[in-house]
Amino acid sequence: MDLPNNIELAFGRDNRSTGAVVVDALRAAILHNQLSGGERLRQDAIATRFGVSQMIVREAFKQLIAEGFLTAEPRRGVSVAVMHRDEAWEISQLRALLECQALRWAIPNMVRSDFIRARNVLDELDASDTVDAKILLNGQFHAILYAPAKRQRTLEMIETLRMNFERYLRFTWGETHHLEQSQAEHRAILTLCEMRDVERACDTLRRHILATGDLLVDSLAQKD
Repeated sequence: MDLPNNIELAFGRDNRSTGAVVVDALRAAILHNQLSGGERLRQDAIATRFGVSQMIVREAFKQLIAEGFLTAEPRRGVSVAVMHRDEAWEISQLRALLECQALRWAIPNMVRSDFIRARNVLDELDASDTVDAKILLNGQFHAILYAPAKRQRTLEMIETLRMNFERYLRFTWGETHHLEQSQAEHRAILTLCEMRDVERACDTLRRHILATGDLLVDSLAQKD
């Protein structure tokens, strides 16, 4: 297996642990389709490529399996998880449940600076011209909305789901013209938050998340 050279460069300029760098590098390769769905990953080959022990790679594999980026099968080893419409639907349903609850908790605690930060991010998102920037700013917008909930366990669960959903989100924004509709929904959600209209804000967020999921399911079904 041939990993891109830019992944190797992560070493030597990062203060994180070696294991964390390996995890992030492999995750980034999967997100950017440098490692394709179904591609098998050999532990020894990865270890050699990064110049680390197989134990470090084994632990990296475990974390990425838990996150849903890799799959492990008896006698078949580890491979990159294949994007599937059933998973896209399931993650969308879970996101709708968790993120709407987080927003419900957050709205009473929101202050003016939260609204200003969120609007600034949306303006940046309007002007962004790369999928990487769009994904980053989209995540920042949602994180700003949910942070005032101050429910750490819930926020961590949301982050894990959103991180795994990023593969699908990249596919949506790379293959469709979803951003314009998404931004209109973002601004509607933010306006309702400013109005402290909890029910309508949560309902709009729920429909926003599920609509993205439906779009993905339809797009993936066409590729099957």
